[in-house]
Amino acid sequence: MIPKIVLKKLFDELKNDLGKQYLLSLLYDNNQEPINGKTRLMKELFFISLNVPSLEKIFEFEADNYGPNSDVIMGYLEDMSQMKLITAKHRSQDNNTIYSIGEYGKKFLEQEQLNLDYDLISEMKELCHGITNDELLALTYFSFPEMTEESLIKDKIWAKREKLALGLYEKGKVSLEKAVEISGLNYGQFMNLLKSKNIKVELLI
Repeated sequence: MIPKIVLKKLFDELKNDLGKQYLLSLLYDNNQEPINGKTRLMKELFFISLNVPSLEKIFEFEADNYGPNSDVIMGYLEDMSQMKLITAKHRSQDNNTIYSIGEYGKKFLEQEQLNLDYDLISEMKELCHGITNDELLALTYFSFPEMTEESLIKDKIWAKREKLALGLYEKGKVSLEKAVEISGLNYGQFMNLLKSKNIKVELLI
């Protein structure tokens, strides 16, 4: 239990920390599962930051072993879990960490009116919901190739880009044009691939 005076100081600091506010708001969602893994969490915050210039400056994403990574966010995760703003539960079966909103993080969000782009956060949650880590990485890598320079799994993603493009398109996460780009095929080849997999093409009239 954090003493009230310490909690007040913590909340006062959070009111001036845009990065932590977005991290908490991304995790605060009762309708979806917690974020499974640091890689996924990083990519979701990366996409959000691209639309919030001040947030992009705070996070300072750089190319790393699994694409865009932020040392700032790494520090946040450690500090915020210690203060019970978020929870980070390690899963031994797959050596992964599950991130969710913590007791005090939830309390902070419920009592404060923050000036955040909640529509953007919701759109990001919707985009990432229901797709695999590899599909999320493909969307990231083929949209921002400069972030793949240090990637340890780039070849793995490139090797199955057609399958990943199909998955993203079938789930309605990318446009036909984006799916073609990710697949590495030309338009006609990708259309034939969709036909062979019995995937319907949504045509705009």
